[in-house]
Amino acid sequence: MPPDSLWPALLLLGALLMWWHAAMRALDQARNTARAFCRAQRWQLLDQTVALDRTRLARGPNGLCLWRRWRFEFSSDGSDRLSGGLVMRAGRLIEIWGDGPEQRVIETQSDRNRREG
Repeated sequence: MPPDSLWPALLLLGALLMWWHAAMRALDQARNTARAFCRAQRWQLLDQTVALDRTRLARGPNGLCLWRRWRFEFSSDGSDRLSGGLVMRAGRLIEIWGDGPEQRVIETQSDRNRREG
């Protein structure tokens, strides 16, 4: 049986592992969302460019939750490099945008609900 002083360290390690796992799951979700958005616009997501830009606590439908803003890069024709981003709150997409070659394309959650409904 480990000494009493080891329990807090084990609890801290467990909490860090849970936080890391949630962060990796959020990154995968952001990457998949950006990839689907780019595919719908006929753009190519430049892999390994989805990166966390900002995180903060926000008020959500069920209390406090994490608000994350991600940035990504894509190409419209294979030779350019354009930027986009997305915002997620509590693991749900709020808004996604891309500065396309002709204009900024913005999609909000309400836009997606109307299209899917």
